[in-house]
Amino acid sequence: MSANLAQYFDSVIPWEKRLAREMPLLEEIARRAGRRILVPACGTGGHVVALAELGFEVLGLDIDEDALALARRKIAAARSPIAARGGHVEVQLLNMTDGGALGPVYDAALCLGNALPSLSAPGQLLAALHGIAAGLRPGGVFFTQNLNYDRRWKEKTKFFPVLSGQTSDEEVLLVKFAEYEPEFINFHAMFLTRPKTGSAWQSYPRSSRQIPLFRERMIELLTQAGFGGFECWGDYAKTPFDTAQSPDLIVVGEKTNP
Repeated sequence: MSANLAQYFDSVIPWEKRLAREMPLLEEIARRAGRRILVPACGTGGHVVALAELGFEVLGLDIDEDALALARRKIAAARSPIAARGGHVEVQLLNMTDGGALGPVYDAALCLGNALPSLSAPGQLLAALHGIAAGLRPGGVFFTQNLNYDRRWKEKTKFFPVLSGQTSDEEVLLVKFAEYEPEFINFHAMFLTRPKTGSAWQSYPRSSRQIPLFRERMIELLTQAGFGGFECWGDYAKTPFDTAQSPDLIVVGEKTNP
């Protein structure tokens, strides 16, 4: 993702509404676990800043340096409220699979925003889960939120609502659609941008392959990675997961291996 695409992605996310919906549960999970919070696939940093402003010690990981550059700007802008609550936050260029390099010291790991299904290469997702587990202390909590692929795979929705936003000098649209193969989903996203002065639109496409990460498969992989004691919800209000109705699959488990 280029620097512009990271910025464009950030511009179409309604961060105020999203954090208002998600942070009550994330704070509940984090406070239940402890103070040190790991956020794999932290992206442009909305969640790591919000957690630090609540007084947590947060480390965000990502492999996109452009997204991390935006995260660092958000951290710098929030330095005063973070310090007032005794929080701390950093972001680091690191693959999920290398979480063991951090030591088994984190109390919770929060993997948000449908990050896991894109780890579609053979063995890649399990390796990432092992890496996250290696960064957690024994009994540490793992929380992940992904789309409800039990429902999506059945409905095979091809087209999705257009998202819109703006940067300081450009209008931004995000168009999304999907193609379904026997074992994977090819997900396509196209950013359309133009200067606010109204000149021609420019397009920036990107594609990724996703695993249809059904609940049964998610639990199986987490068990193999050393987690147990699972709870499953269908949204951030902790509604029980329903394969036919829930918009999301949220899974919470604890590290059971030393």
